[in-house]
Amino acid sequence: MNFCKNCGAQNDPGVKFCQKCGSPMVPTAPVAPAAPVSGYATTPYTPAPTELPGKGLGIAGMVLGIIAVVLFCLWYISIPCGIAGIILSCVASGKAKEVGMSNGMAKAGVVCSAIALGIAVTYIFLGVVVGISLL
Repeated sequence: MNFCKNCGAQNDPGVKFCQKCGSPMVPTAPVAPAAPVSGYATTPYTPAPTELPGKGLGIAGMVLGIIAVVLFCLWYISIPCGIAGIILSCVASGKAKEVGMSNGMAKAGVVCSAIALGIAVTYIFLGVVVGISLL
C-alpha cells in the first residue's frame, strides 16, 4: 500500500494519482537492507534505555539522607532514615549498573546517609557515654 504525501490516504500500489485528493503519487522504491561487512559479525541494534532504572529509589535515598543529616539531634529519626537511605540508594545504584549506567542521586544518597549516621552516632556517644549536655 502507498500513502499520499498530501492527504495521507491509503492507495493501491501502482496508482498515479491519489484516489482521495487527486494529487500525484510519488513512487516509493523498496529499500534493500545493507549487506554486512565481511569479517564482522552483525549484532542487532538495541537502543539505550530512555529512563534511568532506579531513578526514583535514588531520589528517595538522597532525600532520606538529607532528612537524616538535618535531624541528627533526633537520633531516633535520623538513624532509621539514614539506614533506609543507604539501602534505597544501594538498590538504585545496582539497578543502574545492570544496564551499564551510573546514578548520581544514588551516590549522593549513600554519602548523605553515611554522614548522617556518623553524626548521629557521634551525638549519641557524646551525650550518653561522655556525658556532655548537647542541648
